[in-house]
Amino acid sequence: MLNILLVFYNCLLLIFLVPILLAIVLAGKKNRQEFFYCIKERLSQWNIPQLDKTKKTVWIHCASLGEAKAVEPMIPHLQGNNIIVSTITKSAREYVAKIKGISYFALAPVDVYPFISSILKKIKPDVLILIETEFWPSMITCANKLGTKIITVNGRISKGAYPYYRLTKFFWKPFLTLIDYISVRNEHDYKRFVSLTDNKDKVGITGNIKYDRDFTSETITKGDLFLADNDLILTAGSTREGEEAILLKIFVQLKNIFTNLKLIIAPRHIARVNKISSLIKKNNLSFELFSKLTDKKKDVIIIDVFGKLQTIYSISDIVFIGGSMVNKGGQNPIEAAAYSKPIIFGKYMYNFENESASLKDNGAFEINTKEEFYETAIKLLNDKELRQETGKKALEVVKSQKGAIEKNIKIIKEYL
Repeated sequence: MLNILLVFYNCLLLIFLVPILLAIVLAGKKNRQEFFYCIKERLSQWNIPQLDKTKKTVWIHCASLGEAKAVEPMIPHLQGNNIIVSTITKSAREYVAKIKGISYFALAPVDVYPFISSILKKIKPDVLILIETEFWPSMITCANKLGTKIITVNGRISKGAYPYYRLTKFFWKPFLTLIDYISVRNEHDYKRFVSLTDNKDKVGITGNIKYDRDFTSETITKGDLFLADNDLILTAGSTREGEEAILLKIFVQLKNIFTNLKLIIAPRHIARVNKISSLIKKNNLSFELFSKLTDKKKDVIIIDVFGKLQTIYSISDIVFIGGSMVNKGGQNPIEAAAYSKPIIFGKYMYNFENESASLKDNGAFEINTKEEFYETAIKLLNDKELRQETGKKALEVVKSQKGAIEKNIKIIKEYL
């Protein structure tokens, strides 16, 4: 059954590969640059150096920048082994390149069986660590056949995605069964993985490794953005289509009351910068791109580069978590909380249900309408002590959840 599913999956992948490539080519310059960046690596042409054969080899596979940052605190604990890290996105690869102690890093090959097989035969990993939802059938099957132990760290299946996995359990269960151990973030994820694998013995709750990062090591000043010290900053992080239009209308209203208020928008997808620029112009607001900042007066700054949102949180007075006012499941609120910032999010936070529930119980604001957003923002902007108090509570949530790295490292070392 497994082999039939694997052949079906690979055939389907190859059939759709051509239209996917065509869509990427037509999607715009930024998307083309993203995909074709180090394209040889995506085609399994890894230039792997000679690994120390006296050491065990650990292959860590993660997707995007957020997962790459979460993986960083694990690396010092795995020294003494050959450590290989693969990523899906360009920004994640660029971040991993700066992490000390890694033997080799590259973009992950497309999950076609021959590509994955050739890489695994080259590096012969003792342990393959999959971060969060990186369940690639060819990768899992090839690793299992080679005798590599497979561990999922920070395993998660969101409330929104679970019905899809449940419906296609016949496909996913054979592959998930090949994973030796699945460590998950919370009780919700635990129940979903147990349901999909029908094996509670190989699933365990270890917490969220994203809480264990040293977030506040990255800071900037308002002056770095050519803003005044007394400017109030509302930051909207990882916004999705439909949210900027709402935010800008609210911002215009708030600006009539708080003349020193500035809005910083960090879209989830940088390719949407031009659309957001047009929306800002329609609202008769001045703006600049983060990559081209000057000392000119501006109402709005658009973050048009990767990896800067965390530092922007450090100077923010209020943070809105994007993807939560439209039905996208929300984005990670942990970074903003780690900087002791008051947090606002919409009702669609199911991708981070545990984190948003904990923050909501400790002072964060869930809003259901733009009117509620406006009223909440006024309350916070009028009261510095309230901002400090809710920010402090958010930081306490982050501190209380630390320790997942240590638990996961203990499990990994058992398999090594």
